[in-house]
Amino acid sequence: MRAIQIHEFGDPAAIEVHQVDAPGPPGKGQVRIDVAGIGVGYFDGLLIRGDYQIRPELPFIPGSSLAGTVESVGEGVEHLKPGMPVAAFALNGAMAEQMLLPAASCAPLPPDVDLESAANFFISWATSLYGLREIGAVQPGETVLVLGASGSTGTTAIECAKALGARVIAAASTEAKREHCRAHGAAVTVDYTAGDWRDQVKAATDGNGVDAVYDPVGGALAEPALRLLVPGGRYLVVGFVTGIAKIPLNLPLLKRCSVHGVNWGGTVMADPSVVPPVIGTLVEWTAAGEIDPAPAQVYALEQAGEAFDALFFRRSVGGIVIIP
Repeated sequence: MRAIQIHEFGDPAAIEVHQVDAPGPPGKGQVRIDVAGIGVGYFDGLLIRGDYQIRPELPFIPGSSLAGTVESVGEGVEHLKPGMPVAAFALNGAMAEQMLLPAASCAPLPPDVDLESAANFFISWATSLYGLREIGAVQPGETVLVLGASGSTGTTAIECAKALGARVIAAASTEAKREHCRAHGAAVTVDYTAGDWRDQVKAATDGNGVDAVYDPVGGALAEPALRLLVPGGRYLVVGFVTGIAKIPLNLPLLKRCSVHGVNWGGTVMADPSVVPPVIGTLVEWTAAGEIDPAPAQVYALEQAGEAFDALFFRRSVGGIVIIP
């Protein structure tokens, strides 16, 4: 079968398609999936570069979030049947025509859910919903500041926060990206490259500040964003696109705020019971038109390097999906 296979750590833009052996029949508790779409995230790119906290054994197939159809099931699998559409999560292995993975890693989908749209459910969408609702306890009427708001992670955070009843202030670097944020539900947009961007946020909140910050960016934006929190506010650490932030620990004390790490993948591996309510809500919101999970860019497997290039050089807006 065709797959992206990594033989040495390096630039994700240089990855290529290889012919590899198809996975064998599913064993006990396993399923074999015909992959319809693979979500693309920074996590996958960091694994390919060898820059993540863990390094897969070489060679490996990247890809952690996917959607597809159950081709066959192993012994003891009862909640999944051949022909069923599913969204699934794995540490790696999804960028291929087929994948073998534990049945517990798969969430059944209604037959009318578009599989390309569902391919990102287990990366950006689930991270955003879990981070905002379960970790950040965002409530209707609160204000959420989303950093790096035009990317896949930021766009899903805008839509999820709005679906939770919050008001969203989106920070993005260009007018085209800010227009994208407004189209996806942001009430206010600010240019975080402007010297007065914090003043713009304060003005949009009548000087009060924001209830929560959703930060997949890190770096130099983190401290000024944390300073915008109201007392009792929540700072959600999602990623470090521009580097790991250094925040003086006196700030949470003085601001009377909290800092939370949002590690959806680690949480799923430690406690799979968190998956059904999150994926269930995403399916409900999709059916009701509360969110639009359709990817903004779709690439063929042979174009996977281009997808990562657009992601890492921040030329993309919205979700990215690779179809095998």
